[in-house]
Amino acid sequence: QLLWLNLITDGAPALALGTEKGDPDIMDQAPRPPKEPIINKYMQLGVVVQTVAITASTLLAFELGKAHVEPQYAETMAFLTLSGSELIRAFTARSERYPLLKIGVFTNKWMNLAVLASFVLLLAVVYIPFLNPIFNTVPMGWAEWEIILPLLLIPSVAAEIMKTITWLIQKRKQQGA
Repeated sequence: QLLWLNLITDGAPALALGTEKGDPDIMDQAPRPPKEPIINKYMQLGVVVQTVAITASTLLAFELGKAHVEPQYAETMAFLTLSGSELIRAFTARSERYPLLKIGVFTNKWMNLAVLASFVLLLAVVYIPFLNPIFNTVPMGWAEWEIILPLLLIPSVAAEIMKTITWLIQKRKQQGA
């Protein structure tokens, strides 16, 4: 499962990020200070918040999946939540500064295709019967998806909230300077 997760979330979506146009005002932005680290304090905070969000949603999916008699339900729910949330979160990584709704959810056709293909591959290991024993997964019903779908969004929402907070802090600093 871990290898599959890495293949589908770090493969095509990562390549598609390379085709992103960049922020609309990239040429209007002042250069970063030469002494500023590549991963500045705002990025560090964003990484921490998103890590906590992904971990919490995955563990919650696992815990809720334990209600089933078979332990594979909990494992599959956690696997789907972790993999799916990473795929959705790839959309928020398209801009460090701008919210997803401002740059447009579906404006990068390569990202759309990459995430769609990765989701199909993710669903294949859950719904194609001969792959179930290989990946230790079981097919999910609607009841499980009603739990998983909201959990998939938590890391992306956290990322977007962090962008907004960072933007507000930086705007306040500029006004005070």
